[in-house]
Amino acid sequence: MTVRTALLIIDMVSPFDFPRGPALRRAALAIAPRLAGLKRRIKRAGGLCIYANDNFADWTSDFDALVQLARQSPGGEVLEAVMPESDDLHVLKPRHSAFHQTALESVLGAEKINRVLVSGVATESCVLATALDARIRELEVAVISDCVASSGAARRTDTLSVLRYSEIPVISAARALTAPAR
Repeated sequence: MTVRTALLIIDMVSPFDFPRGPALRRAALAIAPRLAGLKRRIKRAGGLCIYANDNFADWTSDFDALVQLARQSPGGEVLEAVMPESDDLHVLKPRHSAFHQTALESVLGAEKINRVLVSGVATESCVLATALDARIRELEVAVISDCVASSGAARRTDTLSVLRYSEIPVISAARALTAPAR
């Protein structure tokens, strides 16, 4: 079977204006250049990039409005590094997992994606929930260790350990296109 890969970019389009937001924004800014490089490599290899973002309970919003909100906020620095492009896909999510009550599973099926690489913020919540849900759906899944961020180092380290214990591969961006996901 041919492996087709999607890079899931979780919650990197954000104003980061919530209680742990400033610390999370700094951590996101640190991973953004590496994530941008991985995004370019995925696309050159024929993969897809899919942004999955909270809608912050604004049920009248859409992805373009979220991009504009982030652009005009402290999150603008993060956004500039990982700006969505016209060929990137996106889903708005109401909770932690990019799969929960979104069209992501249908999009992956329609695009014949069978391998997902999970990146973004926050490692201990949305990244973790998305990776576990991808595994439940029997997709090949890996979390990109140097392209995920948390508001604290211990949160990130502990969650990466939980993912490994759950037998979800945790790999570097350098190995993302070559390492088997299972």
